[in-house]
Amino acid sequence: MPRIAQETVEQVAAASDIVEIIGSYFPLKRAGTEFRAICPFHQEKTPSFFVSPSKQSYYCHGCGAGGAVFQFLMQYENIEFPEAVRRLAARAGIPIIEDEIDAGEEAKQSLRKRLLRLHFEAAAWFHSNLLRTQAAAHARSYLKDRGINIEIAKRWQIGYSPNAWDALVTWANRAGFTKEELVESGLVKAREEGNPRSNIYDRFRDRLMFPISNDIGEVIAFSGRILRPEAKGGKYVNSPETPLFSKGSILFGLNQSKRFVANARQAIVLEGQLDLITSFEAGIQNVVAPQGTALTERHAALLRRFADEVILFFDADSAGQKAAERALEILFGAGLQVRLGELPTGEDPDSLIRKLGGDAFRARVDIAEDFFDFQLNRNLTTAESKTTAGRVAFARKMSQYIGVVPDPVLRETLISRLATRLTIPRDALQQMIRSRARPSPGKTPAEEVPANSLPMLRHDLAVICKAALIVPDLLNRIQQQPWKPILRQVEDAELLLKILESKLQPNEPASLAGFFASLPRAESSTLTLILANKELNELMGEVFWTQLAATELQRRKRQLENTCRLTSDDPVAHQEANDELKEILDLESWFKDISRLPSREL
Repeated sequence: MPRIAQETVEQVAAASDIVEIIGSYFPLKRAGTEFRAICPFHQEKTPSFFVSPSKQSYYCHGCGAGGAVFQFLMQYENIEFPEAVRRLAARAGIPIIEDEIDAGEEAKQSLRKRLLRLHFEAAAWFHSNLLRTQAAAHARSYLKDRGINIEIAKRWQIGYSPNAWDALVTWANRAGFTKEELVESGLVKAREEGNPRSNIYDRFRDRLMFPISNDIGEVIAFSGRILRPEAKGGKYVNSPETPLFSKGSILFGLNQSKRFVANARQAIVLEGQLDLITSFEAGIQNVVAPQGTALTERHAALLRRFADEVILFFDADSAGQKAAERALEILFGAGLQVRLGELPTGEDPDSLIRKLGGDAFRARVDIAEDFFDFQLNRNLTTAESKTTAGRVAFARKMSQYIGVVPDPVLRETLISRLATRLTIPRDALQQMIRSRARPSPGKTPAEEVPANSLPMLRHDLAVICKAALIVPDLLNRIQQQPWKPILRQVEDAELLLKILESKLQPNEPASLAGFFASLPRAESSTLTLILANKELNELMGEVFWTQLAATELQRRKRQLENTCRLTSDDPVAHQEANDELKEILDLESWFKDISRLPSREL
């Protein structure tokens, strides 16, 4: 597998200010020399998430999340380290240099770059068709009737696919794209299914084209809407699954709305592209739409990065209600709160806004009911509520949703509310929920780890680690000493060993970020906690190191002297202990000679 060069990692880290990066996702407020915010990785009301400009790191005192800029992207975007580096490198305009090249991986990355280029240029081509060609007159007329003017069409890069079998194929050939790339992209179909070398034809014909982008704005697929009622095929045709596109992982509009979703900590889920565009342009901007599929666990994980609450606006018919109910377990399992919005019969957000304006839809958002209240108020019939059997049956239905809520406080609150409303004993309801419990449908993108569950080092090791990272020249001085044999048997010294084995430059944010990136998440969080702990005085680092070395040498010397006495009748074991004792005595002598350790302690 290719490995990004350490020099590149450090260059990217140096060009990526953590305050600017995190501040692009949600607002930060200055708190002395640091910045703070509500933690995006667990539910809280009082800000415990801090960002340090001087250390270029973040830490949450509530859930233990922490690290440098790479860890933040990995945790917030739910991506791997190489992808985090690539995204930050692209943002900073830094080319990625890899130490090793794997032929298979290189081909995969090359194809991905070509497909991204193809989609980028195809989006521009479709858009140009809409704005400039006579053949798209009816598409422009359709948009005008839907209240979408040219400026809105430009902002969303809406396009038009010509009513021809090979218009895109001809354009793409002239643009230098191969038949194989076109088939891989899903923009064309092969006449012989499964044979990319057979004749190909355009997948989208005479349709209004909506580019589908991932959350960082790369066009990865398209959705085409029919313009003529008599046209064959579905109302919408979407790109198939490709190396770029998996519909169960993409939320339409998130690339434009994620800042608003993150600021509100709330996502409004709509059903279609036009609903979303109309809502966004009317000022309701924390909106997303699943891409022609029911909400999936991957959608829920994506939403959980940015929001704590989801408001569902599905059609009022039975199919829409069932879709909402199917989404609930997934959303609750991801730790999201859910409200249900209602629209007037026969209306969708697009039609409501065009008739009555954005405030009419905003009012519907504001009065959206908590899911459990909605169910109790709308779906608990009078007949059910009057009989014990009816109330128990309804409680059994609701227990499947409560059982997947991961937040224990929210779960207990819901149990109490439901037990009170249904006049059912709370213990009985709890037992019902336990009996129906099953594993959560998916893990949240950043599983909450209580701060007190993180492995915390003993005080002297923590101080030495902190000092080695931020006190100029201390790390170099310790590295010039025989530290390996000293730490060989010291318990919990793994983090200190990794610091001493590294080539990082203390107090250099880019070098620190690169080092943090090399650590497992638990270790980077522990180290971030150490850096954030003001009670650890880094100026005592050298003193603690001196004391640690003296104490460890004394302990090992006494242990080995005792071993030598006990093995006097075993020549092999005695010689081994004697050799190791000599090593310890040589270390003592070395420290005495350079006055590194006080003589009285040796």
